[in-house]
Amino acid sequence: MTKIEKVLFLCSGNTCRSVFAEYYAKWLKSTNYKDELRDVNFDSAGTRHYYETPHEGTVKYLASKGISVDGFVAKDITNELINEQDLILGFEARYHTRKLKRRFKHIENLDKKVYLLLEYAGETENLEIEDPFYLEENEYNQILKRIEDGIIKSIEKIIKINKSE
Repeated sequence: MTKIEKVLFLCSGNTCRSVFAEYYAKWLKSTNYKDELRDVNFDSAGTRHYYETPHEGTVKYLASKGISVDGFVAKDITNELINEQDLILGFEARYHTRKLKRRFKHIENLDKKVYLLLEYAGETENLEIEDPFYLEENEYNQILKRIEDGIIKSIEKIIKINKSE
């Protein structure tokens, strides 16, 4: 695998999961992995544009860790955004990874850079991470914790790949 410098997190509305993943990964880059992730950039997008701002549950969970989402701008996935990425990580096969591969089937080698987050992180079971949008706070936070764990494992994999290049 080639060096990974651009990672995109993809969910349905770029409101809950992908926003959390982007800002949590950026925070890890600025704290725990400054040297290892120096040349890696994180971004997020949605398969559809629903809202302009992140879900309050995501904002609250990130704030509890001292992470701000200031400057966040929701965006839809585009040809250009896909072509810029080395790795695209989604949360549900039906709504993210398979949908992306069908909608953008004209993009060469797309299937080689699109994965479910937990699949890429090395998990083998329960790979789907449901949309927490309508869940109660406790359930919402459990979803974000699963994403958090998947991001840490994915970052460790990215670091390993980048060191071998």
